[in-house]
Amino acid sequence: MKNKRLIVLIISLLLILLAFSCKKETTEPEDQQTVATPTFNPVGGTYSTSQNVSISTTTPNATIRYTTNGSEPTSTSTIYSSPISVSQTTTIKAKAYRSGWINSSIASATYTITPNGTVATPTFNPAGGTYSTAQNVALSCTTSGATIRYTTNGSEPTSSSTAYSSPINVSSTTTIKAKAFKDGWTPSATESATYTITPSGTVATPTFSPAGGTYSTTQNVSISTTTPNATIRYTTNGSEPTSTSTVYSSPISVSSTTTIKAKGFRDGWTPSATASATYTIGGGTPGQMIAVAGGTFHNGTSNVTLSSFHIGKYEVTQAEYQAVMGTNPSWFSGNPDRPVEQVSWFNAIEYCNRRSMQEGLTPCYSYGTYGTNPSNWPAGWNTTSANHTNVSCNWSVDGYRLPTEMEWMFAAKGGNQSQGYTYSGSNTIGNVAWYSSNSGSRTHTVGTKAANELGTFDMTGNVSEWVWDIYGGYPSGNQTNPTGPVSGSVRVIRGGSWYDNAYYCTVSYRIINVATYTDVYSGFRVLRVSP
Repeated sequence: MKNKRLIVLIISLLLILLAFSCKKETTEPEDQQTVATPTFNPVGGTYSTSQNVSISTTTPNATIRYTTNGSEPTSTSTIYSSPISVSQTTTIKAKAYRSGWINSSIASATYTITPNGTVATPTFNPAGGTYSTAQNVALSCTTSGATIRYTTNGSEPTSSSTAYSSPINVSSTTTIKAKAFKDGWTPSATESATYTITPSGTVATPTFSPAGGTYSTTQNVSISTTTPNATIRYTTNGSEPTSTSTVYSSPISVSSTTTIKAKGFRDGWTPSATASATYTIGGGTPGQMIAVAGGTFHNGTSNVTLSSFHIGKYEVTQAEYQAVMGTNPSWFSGNPDRPVEQVSWFNAIEYCNRRSMQEGLTPCYSYGTYGTNPSNWPAGWNTTSANHTNVSCNWSVDGYRLPTEMEWMFAAKGGNQSQGYTYSGSNTIGNVAWYSSNSGSRTHTVGTKAANELGTFDMTGNVSEWVWDIYGGYPSGNQTNPTGPVSGSVRVIRGGSWYDNAYYCTVSYRIINVATYTDVYSGFRVLRVSP
C-alpha cells in the first residue's frame, strides 16, 4: 500500500515537471496581439486634383512604413511621418510595426489623378500674315504655369521641342507651330501661324566703272549699287552670281579679256538683276582699228574714190557684242574671241549706236524721227524687214557704223597697198581664211589666219559681214564715197564664211538678205571716220 502511494506520488511529480517543461518551449505569450492594418485618408480612387494622403493605424505606438513603387513594404521601407502628396496616378502600400506585436497586414490604395483640364491653346502676337519686314513673334498661354514648346521646321511640337522663352525673330517666310504643356494636364491643341515676309524692294542692279568695252591697258573696275547696305557678289568665269559668290570689296584688276557678272543682295529684299560687262584689253586682242588712207580703185564696173577711214582690224567678237548689247546670240559660243554670229542687219545698226554712246561718241544712225538712242526707238522697229529704210546715217559724225559696200571692198582688197589678190590678202585661200575646207564646220578665234595688205583679218572667211548698202547694180560711171541705193528690199553681205567654199569667199562676191535675217554664218565689223 505504501508502495502504491509512492508510485502515485512519483507519477504526479512527473506530470508537474512535464507541464513546466511544455511552458518553457512556447515562444509567444498567450496574450501577444497583431498591429491593426493601416488605413488611408482619403481612400484610394479617382481624383481631379493632387491629393495629400494620410496613413494611420489604431494600434498605439505603431510605426507605419510604405512604398509608392509597387513593392511590398518591409521593416526598412520609408517611415510614414506626414501626408504624402500624390499629383499623378500612384499606388501606395503600407504596413504597421510594433515591437512585441505581430506585424499588420499590408494595406494598398491606388490614386488615379485625372487632369485638371486642358491647357489653353497658345496665341501669337503679331498674328500670322504677310509683312514687309522681319517680325518678333511673341507666344503666350492663359494657363498659369504652362510651358509653350514650338517648332519652325513644320513638325508637330512635342514635350521635348524647343521651350519658348523670348520672342522669335522671323526674317523670312516661316511657319511656327506651338503647343502648351503642364504636368497633370492635357496638352493644348497645336496652334500654327505662317509669316510671309515680302521683300522691302528689289536691290538696284549694279553698275560698272569704267563700263565694259575695249581698252589698251589694264582696267580697275569698280562695282556699285544705289541700294544702301546691299552686298554685291560677282563672278569672272561666266557663271551666274549667287548668294555664295565672291563679295565685291575693292576694284577688280582686269588685265586680259574678262566678263564680270555682278548681282546685289540684301536681307529681306529681292536680289537685283544680274549686270554683265566684258572688258577687252588691247595688245593684239580684238577691237583695234586700222587706218585706211583714201584712194581710188576699180570695183569691176567703175572707178570708186573714197575718203580716208578707220576699219575694224577684226570682226566684232562675241565679247565685244555682249559688252555693248548685254547678250551673246552666237551659236558657236564658249570662246569670247570668236566672231559674233546670228545677228541681223538691225542688230548691227543698234550695236554701232550703243557702242558709240558707251564710248562718248556721236551715234551715226537715226530711226525715223526717233533720234539716235535705240532705247527710244518704237517697239518692233527691228522685227519687220521693210523698216530697214527708216534707218538713216549721218556720215560726218565720229561714231561707229557699218562700212559701205565700197569701203568694205576697198579694205578687203588691201586699200592703196593692194596686190590684186583673189582673196583678202592672198591668192591661196587657206592662208587667210577659215572656209568650208578647213574650218571644221565652225567659227574660229578672230585673227588666227594671216592678215591682208592693210593688216585686217578675216575679210575672207570665218563669218560673212553685213555692210550698210541696200542691194543694187553697180553704177557705170565714176563714183565718190557712194553709199548705195536709197530704196530696195534687201541689204548686202560680203566676204564669205566658214561654211562657204572658195568661190563665195573672194573679195568681189556679193551676198544679199533681208535686214531681219540671222544665221550662223553672218557677223559684221565696224568703221569710223575719225577714231
